[in-house]
Amino acid sequence: MKGSALGLVTLLLLTSLSGCFGEEVEEEPPLEEIRLNDLRMKGTHNSYHVKTPGVSTLDPENNYTHAQLDVQADRLGVRQFELDVHYIPGMGLRVYHTALDPSTNCLGFAGCMSILLNWSMENPDHAPLWIFVEPKNLPTVVGELDILEMIQAEIAATWPANMTITPTEVQGEAANLRTAITTEGWPTLEASRGKTLFVLLDKTEIRDLYVERNPTLENQTMFAIVDENHSLASVISFVNPDTHGDRLRDASDLGFMVRTRPDEATLEAREQNYTRFERAQETGANFITTDFPGSDQDAGFAIWLPQGPVMCNPRTAPDHCHPRDIEPWGNYTPISIG
Repeated sequence: MKGSALGLVTLLLLTSLSGCFGEEVEEEPPLEEIRLNDLRMKGTHNSYHVKTPGVSTLDPENNYTHAQLDVQADRLGVRQFELDVHYIPGMGLRVYHTALDPSTNCLGFAGCMSILLNWSMENPDHAPLWIFVEPKNLPTVVGELDILEMIQAEIAATWPANMTITPTEVQGEAANLRTAITTEGWPTLEASRGKTLFVLLDKTEIRDLYVERNPTLENQTMFAIVDENHSLASVISFVNPDTHGDRLRDASDLGFMVRTRPDEATLEAREQNYTRFERAQETGANFITTDFPGSDQDAGFAIWLPQGPVMCNPRTAPDHCHPRDIEPWGNYTPISIG
């Protein structure tokens, strides 16, 4: 018995000292960090929109209502929002759809942002929010009245700088933003928790004016949506995953943040058709932007990501990514609410 015990001790000592005799124990390589483009999240189109009595009946394209912005974030798992901004003399920047469809769940641009800011501050470990800002005045008016500068000033005055991620921060020491994203990558999830990124949602002369006035986006909060080969390329948006599926997949593979839509003009909701949602998920999209996040009981149609409020992007995320590590489900409830 004593001999057996002595032999076991000797074996353990030899095993523990084996590394001292030239046999090195290989260390496991560190896990690849989760970056922003490794995430997939639900977004809302016209996130402020409320059905306008009479208008929704005459124009079914506008027949959808969103919950309050903080309810979207808290209960519906929305992490990407869209605000249409109109400048009105004497009133400043207001948020609504059109003059014929003006109903909204928040009013001024700063007020709408403040609702989301308060939610963010109450939930500091959330995966980053993305706010897409779409100027709705005519391009000539935007240029003449410096509306883009107004938007930037209002963002800076409302959202704390230490709670935003700017184009300059993402670019770092790289030659330009595109190079930074395609070589170094987006910031990590852990470095981005509780923060927000802003995007100018426009591909017209308004976008061109923004880029012309800010060729490197230095001192700007909003990223620009430009073509994939542009030096400022970062966010790529095509609303139709059928006609632009290949281009969206290629952009995803390059490391860009990709946005598309699983429904449009309420057509899919009226037909109860989820085919486009399935196509959207096949594109590698980071933002799947819907009119029906689960808040419109009348529609009987809702988009829910299958793995919680933010999930691992199946096209880009490393194998060890797990949605419960991104965000706990919290109040995320895949049922429509009134």
